[in-house]
Amino acid sequence: MRRIPDSFVDEVRRRVDIVDVVSEYVQLRRTGRNFVGLCPFHNERSPSFSVSPERQVYYCFGCQAAGTVVRFVMDIEGLGFADAVAKLASRAGLELPFAVTDADGPAAPAGRMQRLREAHELAARAYNHILMNTAAGVQALTYLEARGLTRQTIALFRLGFAPESGDVIVRTLTRRGFDTETLVASGLVVRLGDRIVDRFRGRVMIPITDAQGHVVAFGGRTLSADAKPKYLNSPDTPIFRKGAVLFNQHQARRGIRATQTAVLLEGYMDVLSAWQAGVDNAVATLGTALTAEQAAVLKRYGQRLIIAYDGDSAGLAATERAMETAEQAGLEVRAVVLPDGADPDEFIRARGGQAFVSHMRTRAMSGLEFRLWRLREAAELQTDAGRTEFLRQALELLAERATPIEQETQLKKLSAEFQVSFEALRAELLSVRRRVSRKPAPALDLAAQTPPERDMPKGYVEAGNLLLQAMLTDPDCFELVLNRGVTELALPTQTALLALLYGFRADHPNGDMLAFLDTLEDPELIRLASSLMIKEPLQFDAKVLEDYLRTIRKHQLTVARQQALRALAQAQLDHDWDAVSRWKARLDELQQDIAELTSDPMNAGWRGKGGGEL
Repeated sequence: MRRIPDSFVDEVRRRVDIVDVVSEYVQLRRTGRNFVGLCPFHNERSPSFSVSPERQVYYCFGCQAAGTVVRFVMDIEGLGFADAVAKLASRAGLELPFAVTDADGPAAPAGRMQRLREAHELAARAYNHILMNTAAGVQALTYLEARGLTRQTIALFRLGFAPESGDVIVRTLTRRGFDTETLVASGLVVRLGDRIVDRFRGRVMIPITDAQGHVVAFGGRTLSADAKPKYLNSPDTPIFRKGAVLFNQHQARRGIRATQTAVLLEGYMDVLSAWQAGVDNAVATLGTALTAEQAAVLKRYGQRLIIAYDGDSAGLAATERAMETAEQAGLEVRAVVLPDGADPDEFIRARGGQAFVSHMRTRAMSGLEFRLWRLREAAELQTDAGRTEFLRQALELLAERATPIEQETQLKKLSAEFQVSFEALRAELLSVRRRVSRKPAPALDLAAQTPPERDMPKGYVEAGNLLLQAMLTDPDCFELVLNRGVTELALPTQTALLALLYGFRADHPNGDMLAFLDTLEDPELIRLASSLMIKEPLQFDAKVLEDYLRTIRKHQLTVARQQALRALAQAQLDHDWDAVSRWKARLDELQQDIAELTSDPMNAGWRGKGGGEL
């Protein structure tokens, strides 16, 4: 949820040049009006990434990454809108009017948010000093080194120790001027009767950072085998929500972006061990199941996700839940099952980092393969009934989730494994598929039928794009199209963008198109608008726009006439003579509109009912 005034965002855009920002990540060279370079969002050898200093937008002709400077920072840094604006504001030397947050709930004052971050930074320093430089931290340091962590890793992740005394952070922060209310709000201390004490005591402290590398929370691991819970995390605070942050998110983003692959592990120690093993793209959830918000963060960094949770039954169940969430976010998901129920940290300590990397590379299963493996592990394959039940469940899974190629591949494997003919399995799969997909057929909506893009003459689609380009880049063109009452274009995406553009202009008569671009949430609409804005500007006048309008109108009338003809034929077959009469009248009306468009194209216009409506 945006927590920042639109006027401030507009000022940030005015102060920051997109070419300067992008140049920090991409080597750009000028070509004509624009700058081009190798896209930072996908691997390529020939530059297809274009940045327009005139329009202040970017667009990749390879992967279709697109947007404003705010969107670029969001995607390259994995930030939410508000944090991206804050980062750009800091770059421009602008002081935030108040705190910004992408979390739900009331925003805290900027000064208070900053104080909470300062409190966590000071706490991280204090915990690390105790671990590395005092007698109180010797036991914890010995424990970490026994777990195989090097001093370099301990320093990089700023690990620390919270002693049992229970007042280290209270005293440290109180001396720095933090009041009781701020201390409690930070989650670093808790009230105990009429006094406050440290939340974390007798624990190894693991700092949790946000996407920008700020310490915003901690995970505390007990040294005592009897202490519960084994891990204690910071509570949600104004600067931290555990469902929105991933451990090691800040440091792993470069590795994820370089490989387009993230590795999702279950715990802090798993990530630390994996990092030492050379896996620099590993992250972990914070004691909860993978959330849709966390999956969306990973999707901003890369396209693929490898899940390597603990190999026990709880870990396998969690893997399947995380797989569902990640797939819904559009990630290509793989799963790795470690032998003997081990977790990644145990596996690495027992077999070495190279063995872990090799296991991930050679043993990763697709979502379908993992689910089939889970079915097989739970099946009673020693009995005929158990084998039959497994095959039934496997075929249902294939029918619901597998592509045709996956179905063919898995059927061949099942045929060989269970000595059942491929033809019999395929016939049964077809039967299952019909049964699984059998749903009541929706009523035929003849008026809403739209031919797919591939069946449309190219001119209709291009006319819609050019019309949108004119509206996005020239306010006079926008007014002309608005006055003509255009509400529908050739493609659904074009029509959706048109409707949103109308809505934005209604609310912001003088609004900047960059602001409009940043209001878009659908990636397809962002790509369409950015690709149109980055094109070489055309000279639009009333006559040119009328040509585009006439082309679009001709397309709509043609589609409507085809739909009316089909509806008329269906009504005649159904002996519905009232409907026959109505559709004949509709055809006459459409024919009249087509004749007027041909004879007087400048005035045939948009008075018709459009789209095939009866």
